[in-house]
Amino acid sequence: MSYVFKKLTALTLCLCMLLGVCVTGASAGQASDTVTVSYQESLKNLEYDAPVILVEGMGGSFYKAMSTETPDDDVRIWGMPADLIVDVIFSNIGKLLIYLIINDYEAITELLADVAGQLFGDFACDENGIPDPDTYIDRKSNYAFHDGTGYENAYVFVYDWRYDMSTIAAQLDEYIKYIMSMTGSDKVVLTSMSMGTAVLMTYLYEYYYNAEDYSESNHIEAVVFIAGAMNGVACCGDPFSGNIKADSTSLMRFLSEIMSGNPTTEAICKILDLLYVAGAFDPAVNYVNDLNQKLVENGFGNSVLDNIATIPGFYALMSQEEYAAAKALIFDTPEKQAKYAEIIRKSDYYHECVQANGTKIIQSLLDDGINTAIIAEYGYTMMPLTSDGGRMSDGTILTADESFGATCAEVDGTLGSGYVQAKKCSCGKSHVSADNQIDASTCAFPDITWFGKSLRHTCAEEYIADLVNLVAFSDEQINVWSYSDLPQFMVNIDGESLVPLTAENAAPVVPYEETVIFGKLKSKIKSVLGF
Repeated sequence: MSYVFKKLTALTLCLCMLLGVCVTGASAGQASDTVTVSYQESLKNLEYDAPVILVEGMGGSFYKAMSTETPDDDVRIWGMPADLIVDVIFSNIGKLLIYLIINDYEAITELLADVAGQLFGDFACDENGIPDPDTYIDRKSNYAFHDGTGYENAYVFVYDWRYDMSTIAAQLDEYIKYIMSMTGSDKVVLTSMSMGTAVLMTYLYEYYYNAEDYSESNHIEAVVFIAGAMNGVACCGDPFSGNIKADSTSLMRFLSEIMSGNPTTEAICKILDLLYVAGAFDPAVNYVNDLNQKLVENGFGNSVLDNIATIPGFYALMSQEEYAAAKALIFDTPEKQAKYAEIIRKSDYYHECVQANGTKIIQSLLDDGINTAIIAEYGYTMMPLTSDGGRMSDGTILTADESFGATCAEVDGTLGSGYVQAKKCSCGKSHVSADNQIDASTCAFPDITWFGKSLRHTCAEEYIADLVNLVAFSDEQINVWSYSDLPQFMVNIDGESLVPLTAENAAPVVPYEETVIFGKLKSKIKSVLGF
C-alpha cells in the first residue's frame, strides 16, 4: 500500500466516524414463582388510570433565526442536511490531505477546529453552557392532546438537550404539571429512553428523592428506564476524553451490521470483507490511532472547546471516569477552568449528585411501592468511536451500563461453555440468557431488569408497550418471573415484536472473523483436520 493511499484510506475512515456522529444493588424483593397465565390476560384487566409521559432521547432538529416572524427563513443547525455536511468536508479535504502528508499536526488541529466551527458553531453554547436564544428545537408535539391511554399513546416530552440536566428537569417538572392539569389526573407514569433517562433521573433526584415536600404531591405512578444513558455512553465519553482506539475487526463488524438488509450495501460489505481479510485495513486503522494520539498531544481539546465542548448535555452522557478524563483534557488550564466554571459546576453536580445516586433513587422508588422497571437492549457492535469496540451494546449504549451492571460477553462471543452464574440471587433461579451472552445476576436490580435482544437502540411501542403497561398499571410490582411469556430475556425475531429467548430460537453466536470468506475457510480446515 502506498504512503498516499494509506493516508487516503485513513482519511476515509475518519470521515466515516465523523458522519456517524453527525447523523446521529438489591433486587425488587423475593421473586414469586413464574405465573403460567399469559400476560395478555392480565393486560385485559389493567386500568389505565394515569397518563404516560415519555422523556425521549437526544434527537430532533435545531434551527436558528428564532427572532424572525415566521419559520420560513430558519436554518437547520443540527440534524443538518447531508449535502451541507458534504460541502463543508469536501471544501477542506484538500488542505487536510496535504497536512496529513506532511505530518503537520498543529495545522490539522487548527483545520479541524475550523471545520467544527462551520458545522457546529451556531449550535454551541456560551461559556456558561447557555444556548444562543436565537436557536431552538421544535416542541409542538409537547402540547398535542392524546385521546388514548397507555404507553402506545404516551405524551412525548421534547427538550433542548444542550442544557444541563437540572435545567431540563425543571422544564420536565413544568411539563408534568401541565399534563396532569390537562388530563385531570393526579398521577403520571414516567418513562424515558436514552438521554431521557439522565433527564428523568435528575428529575427524580430533585423532585422526589431529595424533595422534602414530595409526600404532599405523591404523583408518580410508575417509572421505566429504557436503553438508558444515565450511567454514561462510551461513544460520547471516549471521543471527548481523546480515548479512541479503533481496530479493524470492530470497524468491519459494525459496518456489516448497518449494511445488512440492502442488496447494494451488502455487496459493498463483501468487497470490504475481502480488503479486511487481505489486511488492507490494518495499516490505515493503526495510522488513525496514531493520528488521534498526535492530535490529542497538539491541543485536540482546544479544537472543540469553542463549539460542541460548551454543551453541558454532552457531559451528562459520560460515566464518572469518562467525565473526569474529558474534563482534564478539555479544561486543562486554570484560565479555561475559570472561564468555563459554570459549565464545570453544572456537570459536576450531575455526576456527583445524580449519577452517583442512581441505584439509591431506584431503590427508594421500590421501597415506596412505585412500580419500576429497567429495560436494556443488546446484540450489536458499538459505534467505532470507543477504545473497545467489542463490548456488547445496542449499537449506541453499552448493555452493561443500560442494565446497571449486567455481565456481558463480547458482542460476537459467549460467556463460555462452563460459565456459572456470578451471583446467587434470593429467587434461586438462573439469570443467564439462553444464548449464554448475558448474566443479569450482577445487575443492581436483577429481578426488574429485562433484556431485548436484536433491538437497535429503540423505545418503539410495538416491541415494549405490553411490558411497560404491565409494569406501570399492575396493582403490584411485577418482575421477570411474573409471566412465563414475558421473561427476563426476549428476542426480536420477526422485526415486529419480542418473544421469549429460548435455546431453540437463540441464533448461534459466531465470531465475526468466521463469517468472512477466509474465516469460513479456516474454520472448515480446522473441522476437517480435527483441531
